[in-house]
Amino acid sequence: MFDGGILTEQQQKCIPDVSFELIPIRNLVSNQDYQRALSEKHIREALEEFDVYQLNPVKVSRRDGVNYVFDGQHTIEIVAAASGSRDTPVWCMIYDDLKYKEEAHIFADQQKHVRTLLPYETFSAHLEAGDDKQMIIDTTVKSYGLRVSGKRLPMELNCYSK
Repeated sequence: MFDGGILTEQQQKCIPDVSFELIPIRNLVSNQDYQRALSEKHIREALEEFDVYQLNPVKVSRRDGVNYVFDGQHTIEIVAAASGSRDTPVWCMIYDDLKYKEEAHIFADQQKHVRTLLPYETFSAHLEAGDDKQMIIDTTVKSYGLRVSGKRLPMELNCYSK
């Protein structure tokens, strides 16, 4: 936890001016034109594997006393469906007094530098977690004297080459 010491100017530039609050879903608005349309399929699939630990805080712009969701509209719909109530609160990361155009800009660029996990990285993490499916795959592969790897093999070593 941060000890409250003095931060350098460079450090201060790396900390957004936000607060966190639990806000009931019924008090959130998520109909901005720059957002994607809600995907009922995405919501259904997320509900099938609902895990509260996979929820990210909802990004909210509090403008003129209204809580506008600019990232997390699917999250709030998933939580509402899983809990059966729009009275259920979700953790929100509150940006005060952003302008509409600033929200749209943040929404558009927030995923620009996110690096998605490679399949091998996902597999390895599940293996570390002791997940049954990945443990069975790993055991089966090893029983043939092979190993799962994230590295590409030269064509002459690829088991499918002739």
